Amino acid sequence: MSDIRPERLVAFASDLVAIPSENPPGAAYDACVERIAAELQACGIRYELLETGILEERRTCILGSVGDGPALLYLHGHYDVVPAFTRDQFAPRVVDGRLVGRGASDMKGGLASMVYGAVAAAERGARVGLVIVPDEETGGTFGAEALASSGRLDPKAAGAILAEPTWGTVWHAARGAYTLRVTAHGLSAHVGLHYEGSNAFETALQAVAALQPLGEAVRDRLSRLAFASDHPRARESIMLVGGLAEGGTSFNVVPERFSFTIDRRPNPEEDYEEAKAELEQALQAAKRRGIRIVWHVLQDARSAYTQPDSPLARTLADAVGAVTGERPSLTCCPGVLEIRIYHDLGIPALAFGPGLIGSMHKPDEHVPVANLAAAAEIYARTAVALAESR
Repeated sequence: MSDIRPERLVAFASDLVAIPSENPPGAAYDACVERIAAELQACGIRYELLETGILEERRTCILGSVGDGPALLYLHGHYDVVPAFTRDQFAPRVVDGRLVGRGASDMKGGLASMVYGAVAAAERGARVGLVIVPDEETGGTFGAEALASSGRLDPKAAGAILAEPTWGTVWHAARGAYTLRVTAHGLSAHVGLHYEGSNAFETALQAVAALQPLGEAVRDRLSRLAFASDHPRARESIMLVGGLAEGGTSFNVVPERFSFTIDRRPNPEEDYEEAKAELEQALQAAKRRGIRIVWHVLQDARSAYTQPDSPLARTLADAVGAVTGERPSLTCCPGVLEIRIYHDLGIPALAFGPGLIGSMHKPDEHVPVANLAAAAEIYARTAVALAESR
């Protein structure tokens, strides 16, 4: 692994973790882009910056290209992170062989591994495209989805690997995500004159009650795919009601508005469009019964599936086994993934990265330092093997 340059890799990952690229975007996003661009330039990787979004929703994507092999492998990562518990999370440190800090696992560590894996692949005669995006943690509209809709991803690519924190397993499938915000309307009044008002909270409760039969039916739909968790409920289809709930202005005022979210996560085997329609129909039925609600879409992300015996899956699993000494399992991601972007273009896509899913988004988020160089080597071997198979 001499061409991986592990010291520079860890230093780069640490620099990225130190940049608080939380939403909403701003100076930290720009600083992250500048740091990544500087590393690409230092590594001799061709790149371009693409502005996506509009006005205050502006985002920057980075497309890199290195090597001239016969097969194009995309390595895909995001530089945005979820909010920190404390600002200390943006002070990266190495403790007991682990790089600790917000984004170390999801997925700035993986992003650094991508860059150095791409360099090593090119030195060995393979071709890699780097796709580095914002907005993944909030849906991907101004990141990966914008790149796909503008035709900037090559549908002839041999495959794509997302550097998500999966160490020990490869995600070859992912649930979809259809997320709504439902708003119930009422009429405000002072508590002493409550009879002059209409309680939006009580209306919301009626809507939630109307959704219960669908929620029970959804839980009975079990995926046939393997999941990393062996919990008996891990394979259930999902409809989470009330992840966010808010309304009212004071304890002594009848609330005229109350909202709650519905997060529907169909399993890969379910028909995604049918799952969406089923939820919409349940809400429409509630409206016909006189329940005063409206709703709008927060997220609309299809499920995705790559055959576990596909050439890409076999090649990646072989590389993982050769580097780590243990062949990985192939499992379904419990959430939604941007492999859907490539799936819709006809490009096989998987997720594998150096991070640990058990530490992502947590106060002690971390990634084993040894995993960073190992993941870079795995990416390089996969790209080379795909090139040699052409």
